[in-house]
Amino acid sequence: HQETEEEGSSGINAEYGVDNYERRHDNNKRVIGSLLGRYDKGVVIITESFAVPHQETEEEVSMDMEYAMRIGELQKKVNTNLYTVGWYSSGIIINEYSSLIHAFYKCQCPTPVHLTIDTLMTNQKMKINTHITLPIGVKNGTEGCIFTPVPYTIQGAEAEQVSLKFFQQLRGSKKTPNFNDQEQIINCCDEMISQIGVVLGHIKQVLAGEAPADKELGRQIMEVVQAVPNLESDTITNMLNSHMQDLLAVEYLTYLTRQQLAVSARLNQIL
Repeated sequence: HQETEEEGSSGINAEYGVDNYERRHDNNKRVIGSLLGRYDKGVVIITESFAVPHQETEEEVSMDMEYAMRIGELQKKVNTNLYTVGWYSSGIIINEYSSLIHAFYKCQCPTPVHLTIDTLMTNQKMKINTHITLPIGVKNGTEGCIFTPVPYTIQGAEAEQVSLKFFQQLRGSKKTPNFNDQEQIINCCDEMISQIGVVLGHIKQVLAGEAPADKELGRQIMEVVQAVPNLESDTITNMLNSHMQDLLAVEYLTYLTRQQLAVSARLNQIL
């Protein structure tokens, strides 16, 4: 069972592959890159990626293998838990050159994962597929491999989810987005209060016998409650006020820096 997962701000992040595709050379029909991550009980967890230079024509394909190995080693020095776990490519088509590229990554890891990203947005959707290869052919004769789809899930860190929700709200809107941190915190708190209200309503229905009890759901609610630190309201208020003061101080210093740069630029124009 193979599975890919996005987590943290350094996940596979399909936007990395899309950005690589947008910056490609005009002669390149697709782009490729290495996938980094770790193995956990038969599951491949992809957390990093980087682009690998390559050239592909109808007659031949070439890639900078030394660059891929060197950058992979540098990434491992930064995070010793990272390993090369496969590669990605733009587009959903797998051709004969994919087997050649996959053969290189098979030398880097035992079972590399090939992830494809539909950068052409077919059906107005950026489809993602993951594959591994299985050997085919006759023993001691002609041998090859076939790309077999494997299931995957995409997960994001809480910070990423907040950002995605914010930008989803801007769909079809011509208004200038408001990046005020205080308003974002207020909106998140309002949403959390609304969700707590939904959970409390369900619990009351279960206690009143109006809704069936679900042991698994109850266990998850208990885990959420236990994850909340047991703090007095005054302590929480002081923590929020302290954080808000730090936030205001950072905003004020940022404003002063911008004004100083603006004044410096005008003085340079005068002199």
